[in-house]
Amino acid sequence: MIIDAHAHLPIRQGPDVPGFHWELVSLPEGDISAEDVSRILRESQIDKMVISSLGADTGPTFTELRASNRRVAELAGDYPDQFYCCCSVSPHYLDESLEEMDYMVKERGAICIGEVCPHVLTFEMDSPEVRTIIAKAIELDVPLNLHSSEPEHFQAIAKLAKEFPAARIFMAHFGGFRFWKDGIEAIKDCDNVWADCSAWVLFTAGAFESTIRKIGASRVLFGTDFPICELDMAVWKIQHSGLSEKDCELVSSGNAIELFGLEL
Repeated sequence: MIIDAHAHLPIRQGPDVPGFHWELVSLPEGDISAEDVSRILRESQIDKMVISSLGADTGPTFTELRASNRRVAELAGDYPDQFYCCCSVSPHYLDESLEEMDYMVKERGAICIGEVCPHVLTFEMDSPEVRTIIAKAIELDVPLNLHSSEPEHFQAIAKLAKEFPAARIFMAHFGGFRFWKDGIEAIKDCDNVWADCSAWVLFTAGAFESTIRKIGASRVLFGTDFPICELDMAVWKIQHSGLSEKDCELVSSGNAIELFGLEL
């Protein structure tokens, strides 16, 4: 079994999408339906996705962020054998986000908070607001997906992990596409932080193998950052990395099952 621990629900595609440029060429430009996303997953080698809203879709207002969470929850509700939902939050709307976490976890079955992404919503990871969100996640007993692409991100994650030993954090992208070595070094002694291999860092020569040597296969999560990266290419990397059968099972699904408390 393969579980993608870090993916996003694309709502639309076309030239107006900000951020990274991606294009699902099998689909027409414009709105993307839940059935479209379900079919793409069925046609891949991945069995299940832990999915959140695409960063650009959370919008500048809390109303838009809440709407994006509802779309993710509806997808997971319509296709429960394929998708688990995450709850997006914004430190800029802290009180509303805390209420949203309560609702999404308790009423809509969200199994994760995130992706908490400072470069999209422009906030500091090392902030009182993020600390409050982490404390709420501990209360709700769910892990957090914390984005990391710059040194200030993974340095903050390591600091927060030590401040909140009861938190379960997975650091996206091994700490950063350019900085993955430093990112892994920063969290190597933080037993409550997992490293998520999603996006281009997965294809950086030696990053995946080196990370497993540094922190062990039991702390590495398979992720793609879909739709940013191709699903089957990410699977190919895992299958051709020389992992033992046991370690491959841990990375592909075992660690996610334990981290998210999944009952399969």
